[in-house]
Amino acid sequence: MSFELKLAWRYFRTRRKSLARLTSFAAIVGIAAGVASLILAQALARGFSDEMRDKILADTAHVSAFRADGAEIYDWQLIKSRLEKSENVESISATTYESAVIAGARATSYAVLRLVPTRKSADTGFQDEDQRPKTEDRPIEISLGKELAEKTNLKAGDAAEIVLIENRAAPTTRKVFIKDTFQTGLYEYDATWIYISPDDFARLKNPRNFAPTILSVSVKDIYRADETAAVIRAELGGDFKVVDWQAANQPLFAALSLERRVALAIISLIIFVAALNITTTLALLVGERRLDIAVLRTCGATRRALVFIFLIEGLLLGLAGIVTGVVLGLLGCLLGNYFKVVNLSKEVYSLSHIPFRPNLENVLPVIFIAFLLCMAATAYPAAKASRIKPLENLRRQ
Repeated sequence: MSFELKLAWRYFRTRRKSLARLTSFAAIVGIAAGVASLILAQALARGFSDEMRDKILADTAHVSAFRADGAEIYDWQLIKSRLEKSENVESISATTYESAVIAGARATSYAVLRLVPTRKSADTGFQDEDQRPKTEDRPIEISLGKELAEKTNLKAGDAAEIVLIENRAAPTTRKVFIKDTFQTGLYEYDATWIYISPDDFARLKNPRNFAPTILSVSVKDIYRADETAAVIRAELGGDFKVVDWQAANQPLFAALSLERRVALAIISLIIFVAALNITTTLALLVGERRLDIAVLRTCGATRRALVFIFLIEGLLLGLAGIVTGVVLGLLGCLLGNYFKVVNLSKEVYSLSHIPFRPNLENVLPVIFIAFLLCMAATAYPAAKASRIKPLENLRRQ
């Protein structure tokens, strides 16, 4: 180990005067608080973004294809067989959404009927009325979102009425039975969605020749969904609109990304202010050790060596704060997830709980930013130490 490192380490451990000791403590605490806050903020923002993405992708298509005029897709099986040949396509299902009103014994609420193919209907698909099995004697069954069930005071086994409001002049009203409830984790879905099978949906609408309006495409790599959407768009032509999950939710994820960048910038300023205490500490230490510096210069130490000594001492202060901040930040994330401290209003934020999700990708930039700020804070006092004239300081002693 070189004498510069040994001397810097000795100075770092040496008991300082009260003011320098106070500023050293303030520097370490301030940097630790800034680093911990930044890790917590980035982990929370990432947790919110990941939770929203996972919940959205779990219950909506990665890529959706539908006619530009909103009409039904009668040749959907032919289109499905063509699109399934694409490289990134995993599966394709046909569905449709219908605005409705559900009326229970005590309450009424707006709802969206979502056609969900069952395992049996996934193979047979949508059939013409003459080809469907005769199930008129079986009641129409639906599944309600948990929040919608609570709003309408309905539970499994209850009877209700569904009013289709597509044709406002002559709305269709049918009696249905609640089969069960479901929960997606997103309030907007759980408060409005109703799942219904293709057969029951066809009986509900009772058209002569019923077909889906949307083709839902699941992809193997969700981050290549835009490429897959472009291929499907070229395959189907201008009569269809094709939207991938990133484009459909672009405003949401853009806002979350902006929030993370703003938090990074603001809390970095906190770390910068804390790092200024390192400048103050080193300036005081240079004043305390003027005699040591003079002796070192007299013994042949170069200006570069003096700069290196005080630069290392300042960085040791910064590293002490950074390491403490990383430990506190990760510990805070662990405790926050264990006790579920971040609970939100699900009506406003869609999610009732946000987990902390720190990862190396977020922690490393925080460490890098803090290290650069600490290095910048040590530059001036280290340079000032190298400019001290040894003879003048020895005469004053």
